[in-house]
Amino acid sequence: MKFFEDVEIINGHRAIYIQDLDLVVISDLQLGEELYLAEEKSIFVPQVQLKEIKKELNDIFKKVKAKRILINGDLKHEFGEASRQEWREVIDFVEFLRKKVNEIIVVRGNHDNYLLNIASKINLQVFDPFYLEKGYLFTHGHKKISYPRNFHTLIIGHEEPAIILKEGFDRIKLPALLYGKMKNGKRIICLPAFSSLSSGTEVNVVDKEDLLSPILKEDVEIDDLEVIGIDKEVGALKFGKIKDIKINL
Repeated sequence: MKFFEDVEIINGHRAIYIQDLDLVVISDLQLGEELYLAEEKSIFVPQVQLKEIKKELNDIFKKVKAKRILINGDLKHEFGEASRQEWREVIDFVEFLRKKVNEIIVVRGNHDNYLLNIASKINLQVFDPFYLEKGYLFTHGHKKISYPRNFHTLIIGHEEPAIILKEGFDRIKLPALLYGKMKNGKRIICLPAFSSLSSGTEVNVVDKEDLLSPILKEDVEIDDLEVIGIDKEVGALKFGKIKDIKINL
């Protein structure tokens, strides 16, 4: 489904394809989160996230024959030094991608404090605080940046947007992609988390002050952004603007 003339959501997946760059873009993989949940929160979940991510990317590359991929922040989960699981999974994941694409671009996120240690061992280049190509500006979204003059589209992650649908006592939560215009007239896209473990910010429920990204808080009229819900079975679903689907829980 195209939502801008040059950008499409890869149907049923939390990923976009930018035609002008021949580039698949994903964000917030949070590799290693299972170990964090077990050690820090005493929540035990099967360590299958990497396997699921690989499967989903295999499906994506069957639909889109791109030879480049960009990870827009939070490749790993731990804020501190990389865990054993993160070392192992990041290396495994990069090896997997190198069999699929010719170029891997990584933008540093707020969870990627020690990612450079891993990246230096596997010859992986990490951009901080942003990556710019042909007017497309990629930054994770956890902090404000000085915008270069020659960008026309900003792509962020970090917020991990989702929406709540409610009818009677029934509720369902869907990961969502947000898109529209910034206050400066430039286009903006906010990507959903690629991690299936993400809880996500319920953008049609929370107040603006409770958003995570300062870019969404300050540089965008958040309620005017368009929403695309994403379901693996149904595909991409347009819901209109956030202000049109606001609910109280």
